[in-house]
Amino acid sequence: MRRRRWLLAAALLLLVACGKEPDRIVSAETEDGRWELTLEARRNVLRSGENLAVRVTLRSLAGQPAATFRDTIDFLCNAGTVSPNRLVFTFIGTQDTTYAGTGSTTTYSDWITYSLSTSSSQANENRQGEISALYRDLEAVLKIRIVVP
Repeated sequence: MRRRRWLLAAALLLLVACGKEPDRIVSAETEDGRWELTLEARRNVLRSGENLAVRVTLRSLAGQPAATFRDTIDFLCNAGTVSPNRLVFTFIGTQDTTYAGTGSTTTYSDWITYSLSTSSSQANENRQGEISALYRDLEAVLKIRIVVP
C-alpha cells in the first residue's frame, strides 16, 4: 500500500514537473471578427543558439476588402530576437483599378525567424521564450520551450 502511494505521488510529481507543452500553432481573432492572425512553427523546442522559422498568416474573415490598404504586423519577443520585427503588407481592394478579380487576396503570409539568446536567463520562469504578433486589437502569442543543456 505504501509503495502504491509512493508511485502515485511520483507520477503526479512527474506530470506537474513536465508541464504542458506549448502549442505549435496559435491563432487570434480581432474583436470585430474581421481578421484572424496565426503563428505556426514546425517545432516549439529550442536549445541555446538555435533558430526557429515561424509562418505568420493574416486572413480576412470578412472576404475581400473593398478599398486597398497597407498595414503592419509587429513582433515582440523574450529570450531571443525576431527578424524581421515588422511585416508590412498590402491588400488590394475590389474597387482598385489593379484588381483583376481572380485569385485569393484575402490572405497574407510570410516568414519570420526567432533566434534564441545565448543566455537562457532571459526566459521566463517556465523556461519559455515567447513571440507576440500584434495586429490592430489582437495579440497572438507563440510560446517556445527552452531546453538548457
